[in-house]
Amino acid sequence: MPDAFDMLADAGADVRGETTFTLDAADATVAFGAHDDQSGDAADEAVPVLGTPHLLAQFEVAVRDALRGRLPEGTHAVARGASVSHLAPVGVGESVDASATLVAVDRPDLSFACRAERADGASVATADLTLRVVDRDQFRDSVGNRE
Repeated sequence: MPDAFDMLADAGADVRGETTFTLDAADATVAFGAHDDQSGDAADEAVPVLGTPHLLAQFEVAVRDALRGRLPEGTHAVARGASVSHLAPVGVGESVDASATLVAVDRPDLSFACRAERADGASVATADLTLRVVDRDQFRDSVGNRE
């Protein structure tokens, strides 16, 4: 009888998730401006754009969409590593489609290729994400109080 890892490996590229989001000011990072201005005169140069933290979070949303209903009961996938390449900027108010496709199963790890595109079709980022499938209760207990 095949287990969840075998079924994921057999499904391969069919294990795909997507999400769409619009970048808002609260989730943007500043490309230029106060953080790199030595003179204090760059406030008007600030350019809010899609940064790596929010992009990674959206890729994880797509991964979780791909894995919905596919993991064994009592397990969960947690991020283990990521490599991101930004290809084009995304400004506040722009819509982005993010997708994640399973590319490898090496139990207990799952590897995904991710891609993000603006509404105009321009590729804005790619990423490789690795997640580890863990026992939910054991993981939760390992995060408990360490006083």
